[in-house]
Amino acid sequence: MRRLAARDEEILGWKRLEEGRLEEAEGHFRKSLELDPDRIDALNGLGMVYLRWDDLDEAAELFQMAIAMAEPLLPRRKRRTGWQDPAVRPYIRALLALAVTRVRRGAYDEAVGPLETAIAWDPGGAEGEAFLWLGQCHHRLGDLARARDAYAWARAKRPEAWFLYGLVADLMGDAAEAQRSFRAGADLYPELAPLLAYYPRVRGFPGGPEHGRYAQAVAFVEETIDLWTASAQRRLLEAVYPDAVAGL
Repeated sequence: MRRLAARDEEILGWKRLEEGRLEEAEGHFRKSLELDPDRIDALNGLGMVYLRWDDLDEAAELFQMAIAMAEPLLPRRKRRTGWQDPAVRPYIRALLALAVTRVRRGAYDEAVGPLETAIAWDPGGAEGEAFLWLGQCHHRLGDLARARDAYAWARAKRPEAWFLYGLVADLMGDAAEAQRSFRAGADLYPELAPLLAYYPRVRGFPGGPEHGRYAQAVAFVEETIDLWTASAQRRLLEAVYPDAVAGL
């Protein structure tokens, strides 16, 4: 009964986290762990609350605890079991989240290892997320070729990766490929294109909902806008809003 109650508390914790009700989410995750200290994803959820609060030290410690708890439970005969394997999923989730804490510290080289390990266990990189972060790490470390490769893998699942792939193509001097990628990204994720193209003129992003696809677009821009050059923004405008460029 305690394990069932712990599961229910964890489910409520993830639901409240998705809703942005962080204090309530924290309470549910802590209750879950009180009932069943072995619930690795409740530990991950608690770490995500602290990550949302930007308490990177506490978040990283929780994710490292989750990794240590998950490792002995991993299947030993088949490594690339993937995200759908319930024995592997908490481990991958903890690796990805730990990498995010390191990215936010600016420790991009230290984030590469957890991301590559996550990909080794899940070739899809948990729906492309690991590839997207890995591309950003290589990008920030100045390795544009590796960044381009990682973004290329991410594109299948993460439409925002098309914009970063186009950005790298532009930085590497391939204007035509950059424009093709920007147009593909705008078709798949139209909310994102104007935010990237017109930043900082749209800084503050008024009028969008607090949650959902628009909020995700805003968060993505805020995390990655420092990678963009004025020339790349101009290329994005030319690709997606040619009439606007013609009027400048």
